[in-house]
Amino acid sequence: MDAVSVIRRAEPTPTPWRFRLNDTQWRILVQALMQDPLPFIGMWCDGQDVHAVFLETGSPLAITLALEGGRFLALSPARDVASLYERIICDLYGAEVLWAVDDRPLLDHNVWQASMPMGRCFQFGEEQKGLLRFQVSDDFSQSFSYRRNDVLEGWGPATGSMDSPFHVSAVLRNGHILRAESQIGYAHRGLALRWRHSSMKEACRLSARVCAGVSMAHQVAFCMAVEKACGVEVTWEVSLLRVALLELERVVHHLYKLASLARLVGAGLVANRCMSLREDILEAQVSVTGSRFLMDVCFPGTVILRKTDYIGELCHKLYRYVDEQIISLATIWRDYPGLGTRLTVLGAIPREAVMALGVEGPVARASGKEDDHRRIMPSYAELWRYTGIQRQGTGEDRAFLLFDEITESVRMLGKLANPLSTVSVVEERVCHVEKGEEGIAMVEGPWGPVFYWVWLSQGYISHVFQRGPEYALQCLFERVLHGHTMEDLPLLACSLGVNTAALDS
Repeated sequence: MDAVSVIRRAEPTPTPWRFRLNDTQWRILVQALMQDPLPFIGMWCDGQDVHAVFLETGSPLAITLALEGGRFLALSPARDVASLYERIICDLYGAEVLWAVDDRPLLDHNVWQASMPMGRCFQFGEEQKGLLRFQVSDDFSQSFSYRRNDVLEGWGPATGSMDSPFHVSAVLRNGHILRAESQIGYAHRGLALRWRHSSMKEACRLSARVCAGVSMAHQVAFCMAVEKACGVEVTWEVSLLRVALLELERVVHHLYKLASLARLVGAGLVANRCMSLREDILEAQVSVTGSRFLMDVCFPGTVILRKTDYIGELCHKLYRYVDEQIISLATIWRDYPGLGTRLTVLGAIPREAVMALGVEGPVARASGKEDDHRRIMPSYAELWRYTGIQRQGTGEDRAFLLFDEITESVRMLGKLANPLSTVSVVEERVCHVEKGEEGIAMVEGPWGPVFYWVWLSQGYISHVFQRGPEYALQCLFERVLHGHTMEDLPLLACSLGVNTAALDS
């Protein structure tokens, strides 16, 4: 029996795409997932139940299991990336995960005032000494050999950069990484608890601050989930405005990523050109949107800009300017001495590796996987077109894929200029529910799909579960480090888009 059949034979819930499983059905599902390639989105806990979401031909399919006895059977034997979610659930709620691939603490570094802070029986600690030493896995320890002159080295969390903090422990053999494991949680902000019982306005503001550089994608995904829960359909003006802002964010994000890569390689001239173009875009957009990084512009049922009637003119202006600049920038990148050579030997990721972990976004497309969710978003129906993919999955492939996506995003902005030039006043559709409802939405962000599952009750937010591409990328990062040197680590983390601050659900 395949996984979808197991799920749909379970007890239905008031939500048509969610089913409640018992312990036996959950166990059968885990066994079915060993052979079934059903795409896994993520899992979370609300203190009473454990929830997991899959993707069935582009549509969400969710399951719920009651936490009887405070324990549940792990999904990680069937889906590797589920291990991160299970460790988070264990740290926050104290749930026991049976047969988990990895049961080490992930977020709890023994510095919290209470252990299991969101569980029913949280406990205050008398003395928190802090995590004195990174707890490695048994496989990591067994890979180390004194006879072969192996060396243990660490990197982070304090690196002096502006990137999100995390620690990497590595076994080096002959100067190259044999095995590596990472520790996150240094940037944990407790968003799951802050979302709980918050107002719509407060929750929307939090969603805009989950991940720097991907603010608009999180806002749109949150708002769409709320709108689906309330049964609200936004106007065409709102849909097009959101698309324009999403593509504007994608261009700005990719330019920053390219600048960061160039700077780490030592190509300062290229990095400056990328940042100069990015700054020109930010300066042009802030007068229209009211926010340099597009925070607090999208709300359930509407979009609020400083000068909505100028958005069409902004799209046209950026289309003409950026389309010309990006061609010359790509030429400079290609001709800069040593830049392409350095990235070509960095992190070659085969398609099988991204498929196994469910990696999505530019990293997956650079390895030959076609997964752009814009093709199934109704608001992109007459805008999006196939942008092409790379095949080798190297750092250079990922960089040039970003140039291709910038070109495509700018083309869409140019196409949106005329219809948005007539928009001056945006009609707001009120989102409100008296009884408990839930909604799910997924948006293709700059670095992959951003997913939100929102529960509403009496006009307030009951629970929010958000998931970005960062979970799978964190697992991929550890695997790709093999064969690289410690000097490659920050460049590889940048190329893959590792962002531990976004691992906060």
